[in-house]
Amino acid sequence: MKFHILTFGCQMNYADSARIKAVLSNCWFFYTENIKDADVVIFDTCSVKQKSEDKITGKLKSIRPDQKVRITWCMIQHNMRSGKLKTWKSAFNVGNFMGTIKTKNPQVIGLTTDEINLMKDADKSSEIIGVNNAFNPVFHSLTQKWKNIELIRRIDDTWFLPLILKKLGYRFSYDRELINEYEKIIPENIETSMNTHKKTVYIPISTWCNQFCAYCIVPYARGLEKHFPVEQIINEAKTHLKNGAKEIVLLGQIVNKHPEFVNILKKILKLKGLKRLRYTSPYPTYYSKELLSLHENEPKLCPHIHIPLQSGSDSILKKMFRGYTVKEAKKFLSHIKKIKRKISITTDIIVGFPDETEDDFQQSLDLIKYGKFDMVYIGIYSPRPGTLGAKNYSDNISSETKRERWDRLNKLLITISRKNNEKEIWTTKEMLINKLNKWIIEGYTENMKQIIIENLKAKKANSKIKVGDFMKVKITKAIPFKMYGEMI
Repeated sequence: MKFHILTFGCQMNYADSARIKAVLSNCWFFYTENIKDADVVIFDTCSVKQKSEDKITGKLKSIRPDQKVRITWCMIQHNMRSGKLKTWKSAFNVGNFMGTIKTKNPQVIGLTTDEINLMKDADKSSEIIGVNNAFNPVFHSLTQKWKNIELIRRIDDTWFLPLILKKLGYRFSYDRELINEYEKIIPENIETSMNTHKKTVYIPISTWCNQFCAYCIVPYARGLEKHFPVEQIINEAKTHLKNGAKEIVLLGQIVNKHPEFVNILKKILKLKGLKRLRYTSPYPTYYSKELLSLHENEPKLCPHIHIPLQSGSDSILKKMFRGYTVKEAKKFLSHIKKIKRKISITTDIIVGFPDETEDDFQQSLDLIKYGKFDMVYIGIYSPRPGTLGAKNYSDNISSETKRERWDRLNKLLITISRKNNEKEIWTTKEMLINKLNKWIIEGYTENMKQIIIENLKAKKANSKIKVGDFMKVKITKAIPFKMYGEMI
């Protein structure tokens, strides 16, 4: 039995897809890179925007009727919690929906339409796993169009997949302990990142969020934050490094909020075989002097800091429930710029948030000019059902105004990015190769900048190098968002 996973969304989803692969591989399912060869296609979904969900339903149209479909993650859990399921509220008092499964051999119910009454009548037991029908009407609405959907489930129940699949009628052997803590699954020798090589691995150190920013669906789709034990994190890092990884990326919705975050960094930096250490996504108010000191003094901790500020207007930041002011944001940035090591700084900005005036937007432009960011990930606001923003604010900025502000911010970013990159011409960088073909070698530096080598030397080198190798490069040309170089 062959399976393929389609992963949508953030780095955390890629880390979770790797854990799904690990469990299914131990069930004697075989992963295939070619979706056409798969008997089962798994959708690891994103729900951060409506556009994200639209991509998923669009992709469902391309799956053949003879291929089974399984769907997990944010789209499912967002719709479960968004208030669309008031009729089925009693179902969420069952087992895994309200807490942790306390038995290693729980009862699986809700796989078929006929079992829907079991979901209604089941006691509030911690020995029941509810799937599919517990997510009504999502399961029923999707299966009306796509009859080959066989399973819709929470990501948290990944380690119980052997029990769920046996209930579906699959026959296989599985020799691992069943524990309702899917994050403890270590995907050995399985690619965990978005990259095309296996030198980079994603390691979750915490999940989900208590921040409840007005625009964000994460607490509703994924739940409240949970920090993982230091020993578990270090053990996973050791395993990946032993298997050949060189770059580790620590993940968390607010990664630097982990109470042992600095200690985790220090421990991983000491591990044999590590070449680069990164983390995402942090929160501005959880940076400490000790963390910035590590960036200054630890060569393996990459000189790149992502500080998601979202807006340059105090009134908009307050409506977003971000918990800091523009003055404090500039103070964060000044601390980074004082580090005695060149740090690349990136950020996120949302344009068109409810009631954003032209003056509010201009203040965001001023903040970008102040920060001189290497990259700004620009989001156009759209309300997500269930969020505080959708409940409390009118989406009163026109789509034309949102797009016009996006364009203006992007033009400013292009100018700043070009100037920043031009300062690096004739410097020497080490890039990690992520792509190569007959004429081009592409990769990224320790400060997360993209480099392209495009000349005859690249052609000659192709016989000696491969994706995942590190290469010394001299920068010869700079454009917005990219640099060109020559091999040394």
